[in-house]
Amino acid sequence: MVELRTRERLTSVFRSALDLDDNVSVESLRHRDHPNWNSVGHLALVVAIEDEFDVEFDTDQLIGMDTFHTALRTLAGLGVAD
Repeated sequence: MVELRTRERLTSVFRSALDLDDNVSVESLRHRDHPNWNSVGHLALVVAIEDEFDVEFDTDQLIGMDTFHTALRTLAGLGVAD
């Protein structure tokens, strides 16, 4: 099986962790802009990303992760690459 690229995997994690409909644009989503991305949803998302990519975020990374693109950049900073 060919492994999905980081962006595709992260999109899937966002959709699953936040229970997003297919019509929601993950890449334009911001923390608290969607009712499912509240404080509880944020924690579920962070745990799901950590599990999917086998990484661990520090507190600043966790707090600063407020968009899809921030999450993608944070993963890149942790050495996760396509």
